[in-house]
Amino acid sequence: MIGYLIKNNIKLMLRNKWVIVVMILGPVFVIAILSSAFEDLMKSYEKVDSFYVGYSVEQSGIFADYMEQIKVAGEESGIIFAEYPEGDPEELMPKNELAGFVEFGNDRYVLYQSADYKIEGITLEYFISRIISQAAGNILQAGAAPEIELPVKELDYMPAVDSKDYYGIVYIVYFIWCGIVCISGVLSSEKKNGISKKFQVSPISGMNLFLSKWVPCAGVIAGGMAVTILVCVWMFGIKWGDILWSILILLLSVMAATAFELFIYYIFNNLAVTIVAVFTVVWVMGFVGGSFETYMFSSIPEGIKKLSPIYYIDRVLVEYSCMGESSYTGPCILYMLAIIIICTAGALFVDKIRKGGRA
Repeated sequence: MIGYLIKNNIKLMLRNKWVIVVMILGPVFVIAILSSAFEDLMKSYEKVDSFYVGYSVEQSGIFADYMEQIKVAGEESGIIFAEYPEGDPEELMPKNELAGFVEFGNDRYVLYQSADYKIEGITLEYFISRIISQAAGNILQAGAAPEIELPVKELDYMPAVDSKDYYGIVYIVYFIWCGIVCISGVLSSEKKNGISKKFQVSPISGMNLFLSKWVPCAGVIAGGMAVTILVCVWMFGIKWGDILWSILILLLSVMAATAFELFIYYIFNNLAVTIVAVFTVVWVMGFVGGSFETYMFSSIPEGIKKLSPIYYIDRVLVEYSCMGESSYTGPCILYMLAIIIICTAGALFVDKIRKGGRA
């Protein structure tokens, strides 16, 4: 019975040709536009030569004890700190060819960036934010001013990421998480013809009914995205790095996204509300995860980024593309499996409650 339902649902999904076409060609158009628009920005994402940064420090402040460590860490990252006890930072920067200036106060700092050193400014901002974050964490843990370990190793640069590679990957992922539209025709037909009510009193198990939607939806999304990837590789020369691992991550993403979207549908039992809810959640996850602003340049805290499954997928696939490996592979796989299990169990639980309420 479940085989018949899967086969029938696939046929119904393939009849809605315009949805399939949009899912295949939509990413291609978005990738073409964004990769071109942000080409110069992405080209500049590479390690810069050593540059000078001015600083002043309040001797009675909490930063004074750490300045030597900060300067050493800066030198290892290509940032040379020079002290300027007096003077206006905005005047000192152009006069002394400084890429930036940091005023370390009693318990806070002010960072100035030169308009002539944009990439160096981004590097400096990232460096200082990581240094301060690490130092603050250690101070809170120890309750005093301990010897801190500065995150020098974490400041290593990724190789340059081409805009076509980056957006060619992240928008494949983004459209995967919008795949609920592929099965919208099936869900709409079931609602219109009262099939869902008949299923509720049928001997078919809730798991089989869920799989009859999950399997064909995931299959059609995976097939459509495979075509999209081939088209993008042909048109833009997108590099996927480790092919086998990339395929595995993409398949897990498809399965997790489908389970999540069907779970939302089971909760609301309304297609229109489901689509609005899914698109809203996916937009937020994409915003946090690097779909609109590259996660390398994003100022969103790392802890918030890690709440988004799209961040893990984007990061793993982009790092495969530019480095051939990723330390996020394990966490990403576990995250996808957790979403699949939790959302499937949640959908079955909601279905059971709904059947009990109608009995």
